[in-house]
Amino acid sequence: MLIPRSKCGHNSRLFVAIILALVAAPTLVGCAAVEISPPIQSCKDYRVHSSFGNFSIQQSSKAAAIQWGAYPSKSYSGTKYLVDVYTGNKRYDSKNQSYAPHGSVNSATAAKYSQQNLRISGKVQKLGDKGYYDVLVYNMVCKIQ
Repeated sequence: MLIPRSKCGHNSRLFVAIILALVAAPTLVGCAAVEISPPIQSCKDYRVHSSFGNFSIQQSSKAAAIQWGAYPSKSYSGTKYLVDVYTGNKRYDSKNQSYAPHGSVNSATAAKYSQQNLRISGKVQKLGDKGYYDVLVYNMVCKIQ
């Protein structure tokens, strides 16, 4: 896969290497799929609808609370859902539950971390003969207003 330098600048080879590593790594460890986040955008209306499921983050205005949800499609659903939520570089929340995760970041935290990244990293797992295994690994990243 080649990306013309005129469109991507001098870091195009590094960008391609990172994307290939992100796609290849889960395959090597047995994960069925990875949701790759689009370029970092505002948390105002982050939505990814794909064959993996529906992933969204909404923040109505600057310093407002943030709502998020990660709803895998039936093909990628599981029996265990693990999520870590980061504001800036600080872990804000984590979940380990048996249903598709959703949550929020309060307005005080959103105001404190305005213009920093919100990152939601999750795994969907199923129970097999040898314990839990990953069905889906995903990351959502957006800039807090």
